[in-house]
Amino acid sequence: MRVLLIVLYLKSCVTFDIPQNNCKTDLSIDNDHYNVTESYDLGNSFPSDAHYDINGNLFFVESGRNLEGYYFNIKTIKANTTSAQEISGLPQGESYSVAVDKKNEKVYFGTSRGIFLYKHTTNEATLASDPDLRLNMLFIDKDGNKYITDSPDGVEELYLLAENKKIRFSTFEDLNEMAVDGDVSYEGYAQISFYRNVVYIASETLSYIHENDSGPLKLVKNIPGKVTAIAFDKTGNFVLGTNGKFLKYTKIDNNDCYHRRN
Repeated sequence: MRVLLIVLYLKSCVTFDIPQNNCKTDLSIDNDHYNVTESYDLGNSFPSDAHYDINGNLFFVESGRNLEGYYFNIKTIKANTTSAQEISGLPQGESYSVAVDKKNEKVYFGTSRGIFLYKHTTNEATLASDPDLRLNMLFIDKDGNKYITDSPDGVEELYLLAENKKIRFSTFEDLNEMAVDGDVSYEGYAQISFYRNVVYIASETLSYIHENDSGPLKLVKNIPGKVTAIAFDKTGNFVLGTNGKFLKYTKIDNNDCYHRRN
């Protein structure tokens, strides 16, 4: 399956083990700068499409396979807890993506039965779109605009969502609202995440590109096995999802950019 990765950029220096001279050195998860402070057990499933909301709650898609085939369920790990919780109201086995609207402080879920809105006070999700709206992935930009992907002819296509109307983008030059600087194709399932001026792609390996990069994706070194999800909180700490667990990495000091130790 070919997945279209929508690449968004923010400016400034970035995380991991990077010198400050334009942030162009290879990335490496350096134990001198980050500690693994938590491990979240997910059983036999693997996480994908993980995102923090502004309150430090982690939302993710739990993927796996049972006797009925593959399933995709969205769960949450609340701030200052370590156990994943079910979210009531979502379609079981067919909840595919998470999108955080940071401008309006809301969390949405893309499912087989439309888009659902999360209610923090009750840990419930309620339908927020036409139930017949078809979508695979859901994205929200910095201005709160929603974008979805769908594959009506077997090819992933991108749409702007205006209420329940889908406006298809014919070329990437049309994507001004999303500030897309480029596009990346990848064979297989992948999650994208970004922290400041680096975009990360988690699809067993962990790859990245900097702003204005050209050429192939680069690999992050020293990852803990096959990485299927990555998410940054507002302080620059992050989680990496691998088969059966999340690992939370916490900065040892407050610097965002580090000089490599040889």
